[in-house]
Amino acid sequence: MNHKEEKKDMISMSRWWGNYEVGKNQTLRWQIGPKILCITRDHKEWKVASVEAQDPLDNCLVVAETTKEPDGDDIDVWRFAVRSESNAVRLVPALPDRPLIVKMTKTFLIPTMEEAILFVSIPLWLRIYVGEGSAELMDSAIVRPSDTWFGPNTMKGDLCYASQTNARLHIENLHLRPHRAIASVRIRNNSVLKLHIDKLKIPVNNLSLFASEKGHLWTEALTLEQADDTDKANVRLDKKPSHTIASTLVTQPRTKISKGFLLDAFGGLLAKKKEK
Repeated sequence: MNHKEEKKDMISMSRWWGNYEVGKNQTLRWQIGPKILCITRDHKEWKVASVEAQDPLDNCLVVAETTKEPDGDDIDVWRFAVRSESNAVRLVPALPDRPLIVKMTKTFLIPTMEEAILFVSIPLWLRIYVGEGSAELMDSAIVRPSDTWFGPNTMKGDLCYASQTNARLHIENLHLRPHRAIASVRIRNNSVLKLHIDKLKIPVNNLSLFASEKGHLWTEALTLEQADDTDKANVRLDKKPSHTIASTLVTQPRTKISKGFLLDAFGGLLAKKKEK
């Protein structure tokens, strides 16, 4: 293994979240994919500065590197006043606060009485807590996805986030990124018609985050079961991700899913499937 390969392997084993200490008048720097984040502690004040890297597909990972306090017009800076003199800061990954509408790059079909497991990439949020009382400074997207409306009309539906996916069927084909988690979605078509999927609604705000040994983040496995010719799907959550990929619970769901939960999972697109 050469030096570059060794460094890459070390980075892949790193976790950017967790507890850190920031000395007075000290600045620590993280880069989580395309997001560069600097956290500075002053007297009873914390500053959080962020900037986007030039490459939106940047996979770089830098963790708690000592640096100078950033300065520049392209940098967003937030200042937070606190009473505590504690030097503790905690970074926590989280899933989005709304459902995610995932658009397939190509229409995906599941014949009647068949099933498939799709691996979908999910954008991550970042929470920052400081002090012994864990005061929350921020809860925001690392890279914010665009907004979209999900519903039959403008009066009925939900405000969601939008994303795209290649709907990978094999784990070895996944692109694992530090600023995104992976959800495995099992879709069962128990109806008498073929299931055409152009969009998929994933209730990410109801999911937890788990970490693998290498620090990659996964949600618990999700099963959507289509039983008849409607846009509704029965939803079941497993206790952990599929294939026991990740077993360490990192973040609880924002909202717990209710039993017998029905989800408009397929984007109102099932009217297109009339083939038997």
